[in-house]
Amino acid sequence: MADVGGGQNSAASSERKGCPFASSSSGDAMAARATAVAEVLNPRNMMPNLPQTPHESQQSPLSKDRVTSNIPKAEEVGNWVYPSPQQFYHALLRKNKEAEADAMEAVVHVHNVTNDRTWEKILDWEQLHAHRCPTPSLLRFVGRSTDLSWGAWWSKRFSYRGEPFDRHDWFVDRCGASVVRYVIDYYDDPKAKDEHMQITIDARPAFDSLGSTVDRLRRPLWQVKRVWAALFGGHMAP
Repeated sequence: MADVGGGQNSAASSERKGCPFASSSSGDAMAARATAVAEVLNPRNMMPNLPQTPHESQQSPLSKDRVTSNIPKAEEVGNWVYPSPQQFYHALLRKNKEAEADAMEAVVHVHNVTNDRTWEKILDWEQLHAHRCPTPSLLRFVGRSTDLSWGAWWSKRFSYRGEPFDRHDWFVDRCGASVVRYVIDYYDDPKAKDEHMQITIDARPAFDSLGSTVDRLRRPLWQVKRVWAALFGGHMAP
């Protein structure tokens, strides 16, 4: 990831350790619940209401401004709202991740842009169902950074990108008719089209149902481009 404004390298380092605003999987999730008995956790992301006050270890002030995402929130009016740099700092410390106050603005920017782009990729898939649900929304999400998907397993062995630095599962509400799980792998990618954010996002419906399997089969060109990008980088030549 290129250095933008002096903070992008630190932003990349923090992003590669997994999103602090996604609940952990399996044993990590159980440990988090055990250490958070007194906390009230949001079931949508398994995080408490994080403070906007400086942490005792913090050396410099951080912005408390929050940015509204492009992602509609299921069962509520409006869109998901991203954490402020101050809240993100608390989230990193809460999960024992490295937190550099000076880099937090850049870290939050990378986080927000990456999530908005993830939603755009999900909407590409949801176009297959636009006649029944023109306005899908995000119900909840979970972080599974230690669980390799089949795509990540394949990439680890055969692609120049190696394994992803993070994984999310997003649960999309199709206008109240059904909830569909998407698997998203995030890769460091030196051949990514955006030289300022060298991250490739691989988002697709999980093989949870016959409908999701059919959706995967309905986009054969996507499958070809996916394999091409994993092997050679960038976009498939025309």
